[in-house]
Amino acid sequence: MIGVAATQAGFLAGLQPLLSNESSIYLPDSQQYVDATTRWDASTHPRLSAVVKVASEADVQRTVSCIEYANTHNIPFLGIGGGHGGSTALNHIQNGIGIWLRGLEGVNITADGKEAIVQAGHTTGEVAQQLWNKGKIAVTGGCDCVGFISPILGGGHGWLQGRYGLLADNLVSARLILANGTAMTVDSQTPDLFWALRGAGHNFGIVTSVHYRVHDRVAGQDGFGRATFTFRQDKVEGIYTIANQWLAAENRPVELAHWTNIVINATDKKPVISFFIYWQGDAVPAQYTDPLKALDPVSYIEEWLDLANLNAANGASEDGPACAKGGSHRTFPVNLVKYDTENMKRVVDIFSKLPAAFASSSVMLEGLGTNRVREIAEESTAFPHRSSNILASPLLSYAANDSSLDAVALDFGKQFRAAFLNNTEQPLRAYVNYANGDESNGATYGYDSWRLQRLQALKRLYDPTSKFSFYEPIEI
Repeated sequence: MIGVAATQAGFLAGLQPLLSNESSIYLPDSQQYVDATTRWDASTHPRLSAVVKVASEADVQRTVSCIEYANTHNIPFLGIGGGHGGSTALNHIQNGIGIWLRGLEGVNITADGKEAIVQAGHTTGEVAQQLWNKGKIAVTGGCDCVGFISPILGGGHGWLQGRYGLLADNLVSARLILANGTAMTVDSQTPDLFWALRGAGHNFGIVTSVHYRVHDRVAGQDGFGRATFTFRQDKVEGIYTIANQWLAAENRPVELAHWTNIVINATDKKPVISFFIYWQGDAVPAQYTDPLKALDPVSYIEEWLDLANLNAANGASEDGPACAKGGSHRTFPVNLVKYDTENMKRVVDIFSKLPAAFASSSVMLEGLGTNRVREIAEESTAFPHRSSNILASPLLSYAANDSSLDAVALDFGKQFRAAFLNNTEQPLRAYVNYANGDESNGATYGYDSWRLQRLQALKRLYDPTSKFSFYEPIEI
């Protein structure tokens, strides 16, 4: 340990004079270090000897430029944004250096009004609100506390994707710091790396800012009508038979999305299904609500939500329950084309058997719009799941720092996966931004051999020493 401490001290002593006056280095005995390293999922705990809070792109570049020293002494790096990623691959970091990006600030609209220049320190909620205040909207994710840029690198699902595509589809360019400390602009003029950045981008460096497509707020398109139904578990077959009809419709409306959240009722300890219909416009049309009303829900509510406050209404604001840090949260994502009603019954049955320690867990099923997502060619980005309609995500939540519960969570996560895929003759396809950490490269980056070969070749070219390999790493 003395050798490790001396190595870290030597690295930091060499780095400090290179940084701007506005930057800081935090050690484990400081509150700032705790603030930077406390993660949404306590079961992922990269071991960091220090955190560098950068104040400029040059600070990031200088920190990574110490790579020669870091390579000699095997010091790993981790870029820190919202601290929301939950892959167990992060646990492989030992005695690392965190690069905290929160000091990189700015959301500015370009002169033509078509793009925003977003610095890497912002969360999704901050960007969405600033764009809203400037009369703009964009494809943004469903959780305000997540870093804005990181989801883009894994493809990125968002509320407006049916109309405008994935988050990655709206990336115009990115400033990227490579493993050798080089800063470069990645865009259509660097097609191979631009392809990789949109789906597997966290493998290639640290993004310090992006140019991102934005759109004018238009009345009738800057919010969603939402219909919320609550059902008991005996309605599973009826609910998902109806949802499958929407998914199979030849001309599925671009305005339509749906969402499920299965939770445990606090009173009788039985599963309850909250089913949401979203319609980009004033209200959800009756042709979608009436069939579900006929299933005799326990409750039914209709409301309208503007895009800037949509996540807050779902409990996913910066200070909402979905963003609370300190507990353990394991996700086990499964991409699906349609609902198998018998499999959904199995999922609910497994959920009903969770131990009491997992009472705050849920099963999310996101049926966001896919119109524009599917119009974009499969081979145009590294994101491999454009043919999927549903993102199923069992979320197992429990008290932190209990390895026995970690093992139980993994066991139930595998049961949920098996139930979703039962009799589908499909392999696991997992959304990388929700990855648990035990998925194969094929599951997260696609089973097509050309995809993996292209990613591996680019990884060897741009990160040959695998410095950026602590979140669902490409195997080379």
